[in-house]
Amino acid sequence: MTRPLALHLAVLAAITLPLAATATPDQPEPARPMIAGGWSPIPAPAADPEVRAAARAALTRLPHHARLRRIESAERQVVAGMNYRLVLRLSNGQRWSATVWRKLDGVMVVSGVERER
Repeated sequence: MTRPLALHLAVLAAITLPLAATATPDQPEPARPMIAGGWSPIPAPAADPEVRAAARAALTRLPHHARLRRIESAERQVVAGMNYRLVLRLSNGQRWSATVWRKLDGVMVVSGVERER
């Protein structure tokens, strides 16, 4: 009778311990580590010099000469270098999404831009 009770307690602990470690509505979610190959959000994109450089590179591929008002969001992906996925708000009110690859040698390559509706 002792073994089944110990087994039940072990299973109960295995189920409830991970639940206790998750964030609650009052508590921010714990920071997630950057995963190679996965996209990770950049919390303060305008403060990141690499994101600003990627945004400048993306602006060169847009079909007009509007100025950047702000970087609305940014994510990064570890590859052979770094991919940046950006949402940019321009001075004319338009929103654009852009993907920029920073190669290992530091060169920025814009792989796509698309106007958001």
